[in-house]
Amino acid sequence: MDNPFKFGMVVRGSDFCDREKEMAELIQIIKSGMSVTLISPRRYGKTSLIINLLDRLDEYKKVYIDLMSIVSLNAFLEKYSSEIFKSVGGLKKFINKLNKMIKISGKVNLDIGTLKLSIDVDPKATDDVESIIDLPTKFDGKFVIVIDEFQEIMNITEIDLVSILRKKFQFFQNTVFIFSGSKRSIMREIFANPAKPFYRFSQIYELENLGMEESKKFVIDKFISSGVEIENGTFEKIYEITNGHAYYLQALSYHLWFLTKDKKKVEKADVDVALKKVIFAEKTAFESLWDELTPNQKKVLKALAYNLSPYSVKISPGSVNRSLEGLKKMDLTDKNDEFKITDPIFKVWLKSYEK
Repeated sequence: MDNPFKFGMVVRGSDFCDREKEMAELIQIIKSGMSVTLISPRRYGKTSLIINLLDRLDEYKKVYIDLMSIVSLNAFLEKYSSEIFKSVGGLKKFINKLNKMIKISGKVNLDIGTLKLSIDVDPKATDDVESIIDLPTKFDGKFVIVIDEFQEIMNITEIDLVSILRKKFQFFQNTVFIFSGSKRSIMREIFANPAKPFYRFSQIYELENLGMEESKKFVIDKFISSGVEIENGTFEKIYEITNGHAYYLQALSYHLWFLTKDKKKVEKADVDVALKKVIFAEKTAFESLWDELTPNQKKVLKALAYNLSPYSVKISPGSVNRSLEGLKKMDLTDKNDEFKITDPIFKVWLKSYEK
């Protein structure tokens, strides 16, 4: 039997830990006609949530644009246009109408064999850029347009694209947007700073860790459905370690299943063995990250790993504040009531790393 736990990929259906509360709230926001900005740390299951959300929005034309690899204006316009056409039947359907649909002074080409769209506009030709951005308005029906990893738009420096998008998007009818991103400090700067164009354009929704009860049902059901029992109290240990972090909850359960599939029972002691496998898989990335930190940032993180106040470190309060600010920008720490390390396995690793 295949391992019932999946991680490191977008999951759908029964492989997705439902997040019913978040799903219901997001559907309500979208169906009320409001756009939403979804912010979470990396590997919280944000993209899987979005894809499963889109699966439930049958009455919309659905557009999904991932900006992770986009670094230029033309690359953005090509991706944006291609995904819009895909949502209304695909580029092949519009081969003979393409130049009428996209009227610009720059170049628009479509490779008939691969159906790959190429666009070449002069960044100074803002009318061309705006014409392409307006593409969804040429079609009937309701759209939901997802722009994932939206913070990467800041890498496009030929033009103030953020301002142009805000200028055009505000006039779109029957269209809601989902802006999502994993670099929280940049996303908050774009959407929560009163001086920025997208301020109050959308409702900000910060994704939290998975809840205890929802996670428990998901994990236990997966083990039982694959013929593996789970000892009382074992899930609570899994949750305590992962703190409901979607990626690590699945990763730890994945390794646990392989360790116990033959004996058909998960015991508390098995969790420690599986945890070592998870840490080993992350070891190189953690060490590389550690090497990039300043000495003071390392001291502050070590204190937080042991649930101590960052101000207990023997450096000046100003140095602590500067370290915390830098760590926050790197999305390594956050603060609600108190400062905390955002990655629960990184926190475990820090306790054992002595370099």
